[in-house]
Amino acid sequence: MTEEAPTHQGTASSVAPMATAAGTPNANVKVAAGYVLQERLGSGSFATVYKGIRLAEYQQAINSGSQEPVSANAISAVKVISRSSKKLTKKVLENLDMEIAILRTYRHPNIVCLHDVQKTDRHFYLVLEYCGGGDLQRLIRTRQKGRLSERLCRRLVRDLAAGLGFLWGKELVHRDIKPQNLLLTAPLPKEDEADNPPRTDAKRALRGMSGERFMLKIADFGFARHLSGVDLAETMCGSPLYMAPEILVRFVQFNPLTLSYMFLSSLCSNLTIPLLSSPKKSSVW
Repeated sequence: MTEEAPTHQGTASSVAPMATAAGTPNANVKVAAGYVLQERLGSGSFATVYKGIRLAEYQQAINSGSQEPVSANAISAVKVISRSSKKLTKKVLENLDMEIAILRTYRHPNIVCLHDVQKTDRHFYLVLEYCGGGDLQRLIRTRQKGRLSERLCRRLVRDLAAGLGFLWGKELVHRDIKPQNLLLTAPLPKEDEADNPPRTDAKRALRGMSGERFMLKIADFGFARHLSGVDLAETMCGSPLYMAPEILVRFVQFNPLTLSYMFLSSLCSNLTIPLLSSPKKSSVW
């Protein structure tokens, strides 16, 4: 799913308005899956993700008149999927069920955690771990130098490799590794921020980010699937900008080499990495 810049406009119009402490409905506050929806974090073809504050903590803060920020444990990302969307095909629903099954079954520090799933007549709600640092694409685009330092890249590669290694050990393939699906739990550490500060026009957008420990986490498992034994995935899917060239040119089966290309192209973002058509003849790998 493609992430967008945070905005405080447009919460889900179909969720119920929450009553204020005095019992008067507040049309500006929307509640879904037990969370008060805040700003929109991103949107894709059939889903929108919002920052959400757990209703109990939100009401407690309202009733007490506290100006202190709510606990980080009370904040989640709420993925809202409308059942009425024409793009919600049978295949998309199958992929959604697979995504839920994978995230419910497997936990890893470098994979976004699924807290809860709720289904209504009109929506699916996935309550996910909130990553307050945005995504990797935003991080790259907001740097003054237009790139990341070698030190930071090493750190990101370590986290990404750990997450992908875990998935590979469980015979799972993500199939849509790209900067938008690589989330950061917190803003850049101070030493990295000082070495490569954000552009002036990006500082306002980054101001609301928060978090404790800076880590990379893999998100959006809508295209993920299991691989049994030595079988290779044959379905062409994912984001063309980050696909290995041989997939686009000859539509070969998925293999670990194509995963390596997605891995590096995500980190380099707009840097093209040459790859010969035959893996055996390539000197890149």
